[in-house]
Amino acid sequence: MDYKYLFFVFYLLFICQITNAQPFRFIVAKDGSGTHTSIQKAINDCPDNERSLIFVKNGTYEEKVSIGTRASKSLKQISLIGESVNDVIITSPDAIGNGATNVYGATTFAIYANDFYAENITFQNSAGNKGQALALDTEEDRQAFKNCRLLGFQDTYRSRKGRRFYFKDCFIQGATDFIYGGGTVFFDDCTINCVKGGSYISAPEDISYYEKTTSGKTLRYGFIFRNCDITAEADVADNSYYLGRPWNMECGSIYLNCRMGKHIKPEGWSTWKSTNHLSACFAEYNSMNMKRTPVDTNKRVNWSIQLTKDEVDTYLGMKQVYSKISSVPYNPQAMCTALSAPAKLSRNGNTISWKTVNGVIGYLILRNGLFLATTTKTSYTDDTAQINKKYTYSVKSVSINGNLSASASITSSIKRIKK
Repeated sequence: MDYKYLFFVFYLLFICQITNAQPFRFIVAKDGSGTHTSIQKAINDCPDNERSLIFVKNGTYEEKVSIGTRASKSLKQISLIGESVNDVIITSPDAIGNGATNVYGATTFAIYANDFYAENITFQNSAGNKGQALALDTEEDRQAFKNCRLLGFQDTYRSRKGRRFYFKDCFIQGATDFIYGGGTVFFDDCTINCVKGGSYISAPEDISYYEKTTSGKTLRYGFIFRNCDITAEADVADNSYYLGRPWNMECGSIYLNCRMGKHIKPEGWSTWKSTNHLSACFAEYNSMNMKRTPVDTNKRVNWSIQLTKDEVDTYLGMKQVYSKISSVPYNPQAMCTALSAPAKLSRNGNTISWKTVNGVIGYLILRNGLFLATTTKTSYTDDTAQINKKYTYSVKSVSINGNLSASASITSSIKRIKK
């Protein structure tokens, strides 16, 4: 055997592997320009027990997606990153009694895996007012969503008991109990949008995690909305929506520093199933109208709670709340914090270059706002560029979990082509 030749082959393979290294394991594209055309198939091809970043190019993906199943939890650690939140849409049309026989069959995207991360993705159930129809079902622990949209009508989003979830800068829309379940969920700086035909935003399920304040209030760690805008479509009537109702006993929804539209009823909260509300925690702190003027809470139901700043600071910190559910650390705010954008972006012919960003695993390159390429280098040559044509190139840093930075951009006409 010629060992020198064998060594040379292995060396070439190694060099090719380094040269072609990319931050994303797979790229999904409807037009066939990626590694996969189906999100589900890309997820299926990811290995267990290691982080896999999947980039999804703009397109409407009409498919139901599940990471794991009810019977078999997945060990995949998936980050799903979209090209743009309004143009990457995962959608299905089924509702219970209309294409599905149960809630699991009426779900567009279900996650039976820990440590999932999504950014710039729209999860949609297009069934409309036809019954329970979920856009997203989060079934396992430590799942985070940044700049995503959840679109539906009834039961848009469901969370499982005893699990921790986080939404940052997301848009969640529906009409009836469109945020429901028994999970412990923080919604930070999100828009909660109500559509015509419904009356209830949240429907928390019973939860066993709580804290008692020194004044005797029981704070149940269910849904916690912080600095959110509670909005409505233009055709939604004033005084037509409740902030929540108790799906079960000993449940909780808490709104902190939220702005609320005129569609929110003065009483704030609704009963359900006779006495469920008597053991529920429906609480607010510093609720405002859309002009940031304090809401008159004097007409709120007498079994709801108005919190003090000291109570919010003492009992409702994210670290404290999450530690009640599990001793496994979970810091989704760090996961959702982007790296710095690339600095000193420059162009030489059809090659752009930039300075290294600490902590990156690679870079995403856009041309005129659309996906062009990914790379682990600090330069890229656009072989498809044309002479005398103006382009805007943008580069984003990619973190280890797929989080994208802000863009660094440069616009100019190509005067010469580098071969």
